[in-house]
Amino acid sequence: MKKSPSPGLMLLTALPTAFFTLVVPCAAVTESASPPAAAALVIPPLEIPEETISGLFLRKIAFGREFDSPVTLATIPGGGGEQVIAMQRGEFCALRLADGKWRPFLDFRERMKGIVLFEEGVHGIAFHPGFAVNRLFYLSYSQDEPRRTVISEMRASEGDQPVALPETERVLLQVPQPLADHWGGHLTFGPDGMLYIALGDGGLRDDPYRLAQNPWVLHGKILRIDVNGSSEALPYAIPADNPFTKEQTVRAEIYALGFRNPWGLSFDAKSGQLWCADVGQDLWEEINRVESGANYGWSDRDGPARSVFHPAAYLPNLATRDPVHAYTRMRGEGICIVGGLLYRGKNLPQLEGSFLFADWGYGTVWALLMDSATGVPVKRGVLSRKAPDHKFNPTLVTADTEGEPVILSQEGTLYRLEAQE
Repeated sequence: MKKSPSPGLMLLTALPTAFFTLVVPCAAVTESASPPAAAALVIPPLEIPEETISGLFLRKIAFGREFDSPVTLATIPGGGGEQVIAMQRGEFCALRLADGKWRPFLDFRERMKGIVLFEEGVHGIAFHPGFAVNRLFYLSYSQDEPRRTVISEMRASEGDQPVALPETERVLLQVPQPLADHWGGHLTFGPDGMLYIALGDGGLRDDPYRLAQNPWVLHGKILRIDVNGSSEALPYAIPADNPFTKEQTVRAEIYALGFRNPWGLSFDAKSGQLWCADVGQDLWEEINRVESGANYGWSDRDGPARSVFHPAAYLPNLATRDPVHAYTRMRGEGICIVGGLLYRGKNLPQLEGSFLFADWGYGTVWALLMDSATGVPVKRGVLSRKAPDHKFNPTLVTADTEGEPVILSQEGTLYRLEAQE
């Protein structure tokens, strides 16, 4: 998620079909030039006004412990208000936000032993919509030797306090990774019952291997698979209405492409529209509405602008989608976006239909207020700014079981966004 220095500088030298499930050979390269000097940049004006939305505050949820480096919060279907928090280093806990109770759900820390670099580790968990009957849930995490993203299925025990059964794990997909950053890795089920998986471009500055635009690799893409089926070659099925199923030169799992490091994947509870925040490089952080078959530009584009490091498009006749909104470090707004959800709760009517998001580095929480008829942003509302002495680095803006906002912070704290009385 964070734009940390690359822990290793490796180059993919071949992309055979086996690349998607097997280790690939690598050779060392040097990183590209430093980012352009700020003095050489033309700082664009704000595209929409920003105002502070008064009367709201972040309230710390008391649990009697910290949940170090939380990456996501997933609701257990039929779980009576329980959600599972996934932590980057392999611990999963079932908890109730209403009363601060928690219990162990899955201990994956032995599996994560030695996985210590900044962006490595657990990246996501999602419960099958039919969990109450089939007890299935899905994990996204990284592994070494070889370095790869793993997407797997696991079962949980019966009863009203389920725990994971690690011995039931079944690997669905493994994607080799050239570096230990830009993993992405969030996953969620859509209202259509399909599993959506967000993957980053694999790392290094400027996406030098053009993986995000390469239609025959899974990096820099949002995938859509059917976990309820399988094929002769795959332990999952390809949905017949995926956008590229008839394209022999495009991986059929791909739902959308052109992402750098997507972080925060969520569906609007009202419209079913998929939203995703994408962490930028030097200049832009962006928010996207994700449409089937659309190309969001990275690394031919960087935020709303053409990238300076790739003068020619990777794909012919390239048509890309602009972000719904982008902010920039050129104006000192932030350095690392985290998504994100369309607010459809009941307690904060002033935020109805707004996209809530935050910046990991600056600790600012915003609401993107939009015209209800057109979906065009009209204002950016500041919900909270980090005080200088406040240890707050948001890792996700998500929701409780009632759709009310919950913000996870890296040091291990969870917060509610609430109205002042």
